[in-house]
Amino acid sequence: MAPVAGPSRGGIANVGTSRSATTRSTSGRAKTNKRVEQERILDRLLQAFLSERTQDPTRKAAQKAKAVHTIDKDSWSPADADEIASAIQGLSLKHSIHLDHELSLALRRCHAELLVSCDRSMHLADQARDSYKRRGLDTRHIHDPLIRPDNVSDAVRLLLLLSKPPDVTARTAANLMLNATHPARAQYLTPEQRRQAEKREWLSILVDEPLQGDAWMEHDDEHDNSDLSDWSQGDDDDHERRRRLELEYDSDKEDRRRRARLAAASSAMELTPATTAKMQQRDRWTEQRSSRADALHKLIVADVRNGPKTWTEVDAVRESLSALMGCSSAMYVCSDAGQYSLAEGPFAPSSLFLGISEQMQDVATLASTFNTLRHFVNATVTQSIHAVDALTRTPAVEAFAEQLQILLERLSLRLSELDADLASISSSKPQPLWQARYSTMLQLVGHVHHEASSLLLLSRLLHSIGFIAIDDRSTHAGIGAGILRSSSDRALIDGLQALLDFVHQQDTMAVPETVVADLSRCLLAACRPAWSSVCQLIRRGLSFAIMREDDPLFDDRLVQHLVKHDVSLATSDKSFWTSGYRARQALAGGNVDEDTEDGYSPPAFLQSIADDVITTSKGVGLLRSLGIDALGEVQPDSDLRRILNVEILFKVDHTTKGLAVDNLPDDDEDADATQIQHATRSLTGWEARSKLRRILFPHGTHSNRCMAEELPLTPDSQPDADEFWHGATAGTSRSASLRLLEIRLGRSLRQHLSPISAIVRKRLIEVLTSPAPEGGYALQSHLEACHGLLFMQRGAEISSWTESLFLDLDRRNGAIRAIEPSRLTSGFHDCMEDHQQRTAGRAWIDTSLVRFHKGDDDRDMRAAARSRSRIGRLADIRVEYDVPWPLSFVFPPECTRFHQSIFTSLLQAKYAHWKLASTVKLARPETLHMRKYWSLRRQAQWLVRTLIEFVQRDVVLDGSERLCVDLQGVVSLDDAIQTHTAAVAKMEMLCFHRADQSKVKELFDAAWRLGVDVVSTYELFIGASGRNEERLARRKRRERRRKRRDRAKQDGAPLDAIAEADEEEEEEEEAEEQEEDDDDEAAEELNLDRSIGEYEAWGAQPDAYAKRSAYEGFDASMADASMSADVSASWIESETHKREHFRIECERLRKALQRLVEELTMRVDEQIARIAATSALEAQDASQADHALHDHHYTRQRWQGLLYSLAWSDLTY
Repeated sequence: MAPVAGPSRGGIANVGTSRSATTRSTSGRAKTNKRVEQERILDRLLQAFLSERTQDPTRKAAQKAKAVHTIDKDSWSPADADEIASAIQGLSLKHSIHLDHELSLALRRCHAELLVSCDRSMHLADQARDSYKRRGLDTRHIHDPLIRPDNVSDAVRLLLLLSKPPDVTARTAANLMLNATHPARAQYLTPEQRRQAEKREWLSILVDEPLQGDAWMEHDDEHDNSDLSDWSQGDDDDHERRRRLELEYDSDKEDRRRRARLAAASSAMELTPATTAKMQQRDRWTEQRSSRADALHKLIVADVRNGPKTWTEVDAVRESLSALMGCSSAMYVCSDAGQYSLAEGPFAPSSLFLGISEQMQDVATLASTFNTLRHFVNATVTQSIHAVDALTRTPAVEAFAEQLQILLERLSLRLSELDADLASISSSKPQPLWQARYSTMLQLVGHVHHEASSLLLLSRLLHSIGFIAIDDRSTHAGIGAGILRSSSDRALIDGLQALLDFVHQQDTMAVPETVVADLSRCLLAACRPAWSSVCQLIRRGLSFAIMREDDPLFDDRLVQHLVKHDVSLATSDKSFWTSGYRARQALAGGNVDEDTEDGYSPPAFLQSIADDVITTSKGVGLLRSLGIDALGEVQPDSDLRRILNVEILFKVDHTTKGLAVDNLPDDDEDADATQIQHATRSLTGWEARSKLRRILFPHGTHSNRCMAEELPLTPDSQPDADEFWHGATAGTSRSASLRLLEIRLGRSLRQHLSPISAIVRKRLIEVLTSPAPEGGYALQSHLEACHGLLFMQRGAEISSWTESLFLDLDRRNGAIRAIEPSRLTSGFHDCMEDHQQRTAGRAWIDTSLVRFHKGDDDRDMRAAARSRSRIGRLADIRVEYDVPWPLSFVFPPECTRFHQSIFTSLLQAKYAHWKLASTVKLARPETLHMRKYWSLRRQAQWLVRTLIEFVQRDVVLDGSERLCVDLQGVVSLDDAIQTHTAAVAKMEMLCFHRADQSKVKELFDAAWRLGVDVVSTYELFIGASGRNEERLARRKRRERRRKRRDRAKQDGAPLDAIAEADEEEEEEEEAEEQEEDDDDEAAEELNLDRSIGEYEAWGAQPDAYAKRSAYEGFDASMADASMSADVSASWIESETHKREHFRIECERLRKALQRLVEELTMRVDEQIARIAATSALEAQDASQADHALHDHHYTRQRWQGLLYSLAWSDLTY
């Protein structure tokens, strides 16, 4: 049996063949009914087609089972909605990949609207049925829609089975469906519309490419039965014409316009008297040039017969012209190197002419120069043809060589015209092409110097650069290699700009307009490839892929000259935006930058816009990597001539005589652009004023025009200055070429790129700052989360986490276990979850982005870390907030370093404050030493709290709020990075975390350690220190490890495993023994070497502090070095000695605290004086005075508050 909706195998048909559990459960009843219908049909088919003689029931049952199996294998089943939706999505993506965006969008929109329409139709049918029931009417004639939600997937599957590759009709239907403006607009072509469309297509073809040949003209009757006559006969049908008029459909309107344009072009091609005369002159010149060889042969034969006296100066001029054009000459000899010299023998100039030898030597030099330029052009073109890849090409030199070829051809054309005029002296038609024949050698040399001024200047430029080499001894020239290929484009462009600038500085009468125009064309031709590379770089953008070595963009040599690419820096690095791609800059004097290898640097006209180009390219590349089109419809214009509006340099000079008119413009593209620009050119200043005068005074228009025409031109008739960019005085080639100089050229390119750069910057910063639900990266949210964690601005959550951390740190062996990254991470996550559950609020930070690790990665550093105190171990905690890429570019490494530094400082300060606050006052009699201690604790707690409030509230909190406000007004990613870096640098200076403020930072760290030492002294006195318990625990661990190792040896464990375990255990034992030795040394230092009286006498000495190091009083081991009540020796001493040691220790800590406050006050005052001197120095610059004074006032206000707090402190008892 054939399937109901076509074959179920192959291609898209497989979409509907699968039977899912959901479909089977939802349409089980429908399948049962269909199976009953299929069983009934099957029984009838078996009765009809099986032979009645077959009465065997077994055979019938087998045939029926076979038929049932066939039905199950290849039959219709309801389609799965999910699979149909996936098929539609896949087909839409396929069209999108093939750039058929209209088809893709129309397909998805039709499918979505079809589902909605089916639901609405069923809803409307149900509403109508309910309405009929309420009114008591019959509902039997209200049928359900043919396409319903339960069978819409079957209909779509049928369309998929009948689908085929799209044609023109499908695309037209998609466009009409997407762009429908009227409900009754036709979406498909009727036969009549198709016929009219085909007719219009044929008419357009015939207008664009008319039929040519005699067969179409002579045998018209033979083609009456062709396919072309089918629609042409219909054109004469009155009924069809009347029908088109009724439909208001004029299909010939556009064709009539095209016929009119074709007729105008044909009439323009007709010969006029002027063009006829030019053609006759060209034919005569061609005939005379072709007979040059015969005339020269006759002259040589006459010289052999009659002697060389028949040679005239005109013949010498013509031979010189032949040498100048690079052809053979009887009076000049061309060497193998392409250099010309005077001939020797009977035709030597010295034997024929006596007075023109010097002029002929000049002609030989000029011919050698021109031939050298031709060789340079040929070598450059050959090199371009045989270039293996883009790295071996020099685009600017190649473009310049093409323009130089045009100048050489123009010179050869002028010399050919002159030669033709000289040949026509003795002809029957003596009218020359040029009025001045230049028949003498002196006139020829002057004329060639005038016509080839541009070529001579360019030859000197090429020689000075090193493209061509000239041997001064033999005055021979050739192709030189005096310049590296890598810097040839830059050297040529910079040299042309310098030459054009030099020409502009000369007298206007000394330099013709043609020289300025020629140099401008050469410079513009050389700059075009570089600007095209810049436009391509902006369109494609710089790559932000992981592997960037194979990017074809960097195969462009001009891009390599502009961009310095750091391949070693990963794209995910935080400094990649600022350091991954940088502009190559050249230093003064022509020396390239130190990090510029191979002499790469951009041309001078690109150096002023290099930073903008690279920033824009980075923005385009980053947005493209994020799947966003950065430019859209705004694209950079590759036509440098249109940007600078220098079409005047390429317009045809109608005063040019002879055949030079046919030589310009240089190519078809430039010609078309010139014609378009000429047709739509802007008014000059003089024309604009005249037009405005005619509009304002319409009655006096004729008189004003007559007066303007009759008045003579004087120097005061037009302004000397260039009033408008397109003004009348700017219409000359000299004023237009000024736009090619470096200052104006860079300004014009910067103005052209400014809107593109602004769009890219705006789109990029919008993506980074937009909230996550809108598809952005939420810069403000991540910044607040980073500050809340690292600056500890989230008080409740951070306080809960730090308290749990400090409790773990103070436990036995907590100095090692508490700072494990796994324990830190789990503890932080638990605290955040508990607080979120208690407050039922939204999480302010994504805990998956927070990562803890230890800073002691090296074994030696780990060994040194074990000997540090607990507050010192807090400095080993490293925390990172992984900002998602590319938002990580806004957090450069210097900001990350400050975040870690301030986090460590605040963590130690919080620990010191927590230790001081957690000291419980025991219920003991208030003795003298206890009163001194509580006073010392209160002073230490005041100092720690004051410094914490200064750092966390006065500096960090205020600075972070200012940073969030400033980031809301940034316009670019670079501005955001600069703002963030400046704010962090400001906070770093205010917190004394800079390198030149290390002494003040050490005093802050000493304050944290002093607070912990105060608590440790009290714990040792009351016996609450856990040092003895830790020592006993270490001994028990060593004993257990020793027993475990002995047991493993008895059980026969592998030797390598036992050796590895032994090595690890030995390292742990060494570390523990080192800790015990440190404790023993600290105890012996005071208990054995010093007595109580000696310690008091030593403390009473006025120079006791001078004997010690300047910073030993603030060291973290101060409390350990002054332990007078060590647990190991406490049983020897009496309670009296313990109280005396405690009193002495409190007195020493009090003096250390007092000295610390004095030193801190002095250092802060010194910082205030230093910042005042720096601000006074910066204020000397008027442009920075306001900013410097404002910063100084803000900084002084913060530091002065801390200074007042420290100065008004009363640390006396």
